[in-house]
Amino acid sequence: MKPTGKKKGGTVLYGVLTGTFAVLFAGACIGTNLAFASSQAVNIALQVSTYDTRDTDDTAVYYESDFSSVEELEAHDKEIAEQLTGEGAVLLKNNGALPLSAGDKVSTLSHSSVDIVTCGTGSADIDTSKAPTLKEALEEVGLEVNPTLWDFYTTGAGKDYVRTPGKGVSLGDRAAWHINEVPVSLYGTNVEAADVAAGGEISDVRSSFAEYGDAAIVTISRVAGEGADLEYGDYTDGNNVLALTPEEQDMLKMANEDFDKVIVLINSTNALECDFINDPAYGVDAVLWIGYTGTWGLNAVADILVGNVNPSGKLVDTYCYDNTTAPGLVGYYAQAYSNYDEADTATWYSVANGGLDGNAYYIAYQEGIYVGYRYYETRYEDVVMGQGNAGSYDYASTVAYPFGYGLSYTTFAWSDFAAAYDAASDSFQVNVTVTNTGSVAGKDVVQVYFQSPYTDYDKANGIEKASVELCGFDKTELLEPGASETVTITVPRSELACYDATTAKTYILDAGDYYLTAGHDAHDALNNILAAKGYTAANGMTSDGNAAMAWQYTNAAMDTTTYSVSEATGNAITNQFDNASLDYYGVEDTMTVLSRSDWQGTWPQVFELEANDAILADLNIYQTYSGVEGSTTAMPTMGADNGMTLGMMIGKEYDDPDWELLLDQMTFAEMAELIGKGYHNTALVESVSKPATVDDNGPQGFTQTLTGISTCHCAYSDENIMAATYNVDLMAEVGRCIGNDMLDLGASGLYGPAMNLHRTAYSGRNFEYYSEDPFLSGKIAASEIQGIQSKGVYVYIKHFALNDTESHCRCISTWANEQTIRELYLEPFRKAVTEGGAKNVMNAFARFGATWSGAHQGLMTNVLRGEWGMDGFALTDFSGNSAFAAYGIVMKSFDVAWGLLAGTDSWDSSAEQWTADLLNLYQGDPDITQAMRQASHRILYTVANSNAMNGFTADTHIVAVTPWWQIALIAADVLLAALTVLFAVKLVLAIRRRKTSAPSAE
Repeated sequence: MKPTGKKKGGTVLYGVLTGTFAVLFAGACIGTNLAFASSQAVNIALQVSTYDTRDTDDTAVYYESDFSSVEELEAHDKEIAEQLTGEGAVLLKNNGALPLSAGDKVSTLSHSSVDIVTCGTGSADIDTSKAPTLKEALEEVGLEVNPTLWDFYTTGAGKDYVRTPGKGVSLGDRAAWHINEVPVSLYGTNVEAADVAAGGEISDVRSSFAEYGDAAIVTISRVAGEGADLEYGDYTDGNNVLALTPEEQDMLKMANEDFDKVIVLINSTNALECDFINDPAYGVDAVLWIGYTGTWGLNAVADILVGNVNPSGKLVDTYCYDNTTAPGLVGYYAQAYSNYDEADTATWYSVANGGLDGNAYYIAYQEGIYVGYRYYETRYEDVVMGQGNAGSYDYASTVAYPFGYGLSYTTFAWSDFAAAYDAASDSFQVNVTVTNTGSVAGKDVVQVYFQSPYTDYDKANGIEKASVELCGFDKTELLEPGASETVTITVPRSELACYDATTAKTYILDAGDYYLTAGHDAHDALNNILAAKGYTAANGMTSDGNAAMAWQYTNAAMDTTTYSVSEATGNAITNQFDNASLDYYGVEDTMTVLSRSDWQGTWPQVFELEANDAILADLNIYQTYSGVEGSTTAMPTMGADNGMTLGMMIGKEYDDPDWELLLDQMTFAEMAELIGKGYHNTALVESVSKPATVDDNGPQGFTQTLTGISTCHCAYSDENIMAATYNVDLMAEVGRCIGNDMLDLGASGLYGPAMNLHRTAYSGRNFEYYSEDPFLSGKIAASEIQGIQSKGVYVYIKHFALNDTESHCRCISTWANEQTIRELYLEPFRKAVTEGGAKNVMNAFARFGATWSGAHQGLMTNVLRGEWGMDGFALTDFSGNSAFAAYGIVMKSFDVAWGLLAGTDSWDSSAEQWTADLLNLYQGDPDITQAMRQASHRILYTVANSNAMNGFTADTHIVAVTPWWQIALIAADVLLAALTVLFAVKLVLAIRRRKTSAPSAE
């Protein structure tokens, strides 16, 4: 007799259940292991605490909010954010079309008008969901907006013309950019009766213009961000992303035909080519550059358009008719070493196709110091003076709007210019009286520039001098018509020094004649200096300058000592970046740096470069450390019980002896965890009762988008707009707003501000860098940083340094000379540290020559700490994810041993890699262990003086706790294991019953 169906069914059922739960258990175990390996990132995303604080004191508040409620805080944020754009937006052209009047009926042209770029893409992406639309902002100030046209873009035939990339999306392929403007032919689309404005005789979209014809407001947008530069070759829409596409050209021609007033809003932080602005085919009457608007910037744009706010912003870049005239664009997108062999994985590596790490590409800063106006104005002067083999260069047809340019709705007159040197303070005092000669209130910006002599010594020693350099600025108060203000600007004489890397190997002050001038922009300043030298328009100047606005200072003899010592630390200043030059590696006569002594003869050229053995050695440092030869370093004390807590160190100096007692308590494993896992936090250290902190991104305001948290109080306008205000007081208040936002959100560290330069108009991250000019960048950053850190937030100024391009930037070899590195690319960072008090830096992916920035001792220790005196810590840029191990991904450029010894302190990683390297390779090495102790000291010192210590006292202790999600996962694993065992047992019993019943049945 056969077994019953019930018995057979039981066997099948238990078999299925056993198999199902076994698979679930296996999957849960794998998932749990992955989650535990990613615990740092999971805790951040879930906002879960990993510790319990005991004996806290609610009255121990070291950093306090300025606001009693979130509503009050956000209202103030909104006010300052609107003022920021109001003072930063730049009026480039106005033939009387602006301001508009309340009640005017306008049409907003372009799909971008319904999709304004509010922030850049990538890690700096920030929530701007509360931002008004352009239509809402315009209607709020009394303008009537064409509803038919608006609906055409939002719900009609024009809605599908969406640009790529969109918000929060990073494209790695430059050629894939798609502006995707609506073709003019679609404006003939029929309009349904329900969509027709009341009383309008509208048959198609274009016919709606007549009723809303007081002005066309045309938005031209370009989005950019982390991961890719913009293309000046072929791409989806044409052959230059920063030129108008054919569709945009047609749209502007249509606007010219149908409207008396054509107003263009430039919604871009990458300088557009301006050839269209004065082309009669387009009939552009007014142009307002608005950058990226953040949450509330569009309100200010609308206020400017109707005259509620008088624009007072000045350009932070040179705007050209043709951007490709910049010398820095030669070879801009980087090249692979000529001997790069993808198959030779022992020598070359490229993680995620170079998107995460690599060593195969290089870039050469052949333009040297001639970036932005330093090139355009200097070559112009040499043409006027008939020197330097300047060729047929024509400034007027090259530069549309110079650095520092910006119009107002009123006019200003400058008078009583005076300058004098004060030996006691070693500085110059420059005075200018500014008078509002127009009919409406407004603010003006006084810009002070200097010119230093370009001497035979300079030419012989490879020193370059720009014809003008910004060295001071100030913004007036709001001046009523007829009112005046005397602006006094102090210029330290050290600003006039240049770096001599060849002979003096330090900063020098050349002998010769210097000039100081006040100008409305860089070109105006240079024309004043040329006028003081006796030149006029007859010599080829674009216009006559004002010699009365220039002052000559003569330095009788070369000075190689005054500025050879750091004012911040007293340490000697000397060469640190010889190894960023190809000559250091024996590669000669390959890279020529542009010189004003021979413009045409030294113009940059694309060149091939083979990585020789010396270069290859520095490109491959991963796990090559084998100890310090002849070292006598002793191992430090670890794991002591000294009864110290981090709360005891609040307010104490970095070199207080008690730090040694505290650091003695840390174990090697704790230091390895603190150093190796610095991803968006600083880790808990139980032995010293250090809390974990929340650290995250923020060039436009604090954002945790990258870690999956959308909470954000305010997105401010981009760093270009910030710099364009030329208002350090306003920027200090913007900083305080960001500090208050973070204090309320429980965050202590800000990955920003970003300090790199606009080396060209095409950098993907120009939106989060202030300017092409290092002086302006440094001064604006210093004020913002002071505001941010006043709320107990420590900044990580980034990306330190030479991260001025996105193409193959991870980890690209950057070849440059010391003068260029110091005078341009390090100068914003120097001011941020020495004047702004910046606590921390984030390293760049970039290499100085072949040496990764974080492993460059000259940069990370000798300059950053030895010359500038920074006593906080240095964090790498992104260097690992907890999931990498599962995919076999190994990061190599960011070697933890060489990084620590050079002065890097923490790795922006949630992976085990760097902590594991320390534990498995270097435990017992006294030099590495002492470097770990030093790094821990810097991190602990920074946190001890931050808002993370609010509520902490000397008696506060921390006990590590297991997060709820880990308990839940463990419980789930146990339950699934139990169920698997249960059903397996039942399956076995069912099989036995079946076997025993079969013979008896027979």
